[in-house]
Amino acid sequence: MSGTAGGFHRGGTVGRGNLKKLESAGRRFLKSALLARVGGDVVSRIPPGEDLRRILLMRWDAIGDMVVSLPFFRKLAELHPRAEIRIVVSRRNLPLLKYEKGFETILWDRRPEIFIRSLFRARAFQPDAVVDTRMHYDSTTSFLYALVSGAGWSVSAANRSNRLPFNVRVPIREAGHYSEMTAHLLSALGPALDTGELDRELRLSSEERGFASAFWREAGIHLIGRAVAVNISAGNPARAWGAGNSADLCRLLVSLGRTPVLMSSPADRAEAVGVASSVEGALIAPVSPTILHAAALLEGMAALVTPDTSMVHIAAAHGVPVVGLYPIREGHMPTWQPWRVRHELLRTPEPGRVSAICPSDVLAAAVRLLEIGEGAMR
Repeated sequence: MSGTAGGFHRGGTVGRGNLKKLESAGRRFLKSALLARVGGDVVSRIPPGEDLRRILLMRWDAIGDMVVSLPFFRKLAELHPRAEIRIVVSRRNLPLLKYEKGFETILWDRRPEIFIRSLFRARAFQPDAVVDTRMHYDSTTSFLYALVSGAGWSVSAANRSNRLPFNVRVPIREAGHYSEMTAHLLSALGPALDTGELDRELRLSSEERGFASAFWREAGIHLIGRAVAVNISAGNPARAWGAGNSADLCRLLVSLGRTPVLMSSPADRAEAVGVASSVEGALIAPVSPTILHAAALLEGMAALVTPDTSMVHIAAAHGVPVVGLYPIREGHMPTWQPWRVRHELLRTPEPGRVSAICPSDVLAAAVRLLEIGEGAMR
């Protein structure tokens, strides 16, 4: 996440370390203040009949988290048509809401001046309910927004610690997928969220679709629905598969008549170009100005091969089959695996080395997905 180094900055701005101290020092007071306000009662859902006119959702984290949550935020808006909904977002996931209608955003940032400004905006909003959508632990940040905003209802999932006094604690089955957990959590606001029919695709404009169309015109329109995206970037460097493995996979794909398209984050662009140039028949995707441009490119792919990143969830949202590469002891599986899309998950044969996954095994997984997809189209 974006942020600044600890300590004091020029102009007297308080640094991250001091903000953390402020949070810690104020937590005890805030906790006692909330207990006094709600009388210590904790319920598992907001009582029926409550008129929720303003709802504040906390989703101030990674891109993939927002991609997974967004369909349920849209469904929540359908179920509460008279409610105004705002979302606290990080700078990273803010672009995903660029074309969303019905939501306003409050920017969260570790920089104290932006963080404090966002608290004032939450206070001015005066929500009836604040929902912490981070499931597995209590978030001090979400708790602060609930307190400062003056919301009558502060909603969080019941978890192992329950260390902060949210007054609505929703029992969540931790073994399920994060999507199902989110639906259950938001159902505590009123009507149950039906996960059967969901609007999952990211909102894209003619700009992003035109960007993708320009690539396919140059690469060859016939490749739409046949090319295989190979993402070399990993959110965590320890989960990177490696340029050599990616190149070997691309050669295998070409030998089967498939065209690999190398994708990467801007930081890994040189590596992606190197892989593409080393394999005759491989293509390099253009640099995506935003994550929405990358999503538009993914829409035209037959499948995606990727380490554990937000690209997994973007592809799944657009119905693109995924071959995911994961560590052997991935603690957040199956919570964060590709949801409701054809997928194959490969894990390392030994702890800590995603690069140990064999390219031929990845190819076999991709072929299985491609054969199923093409069989369904015949």
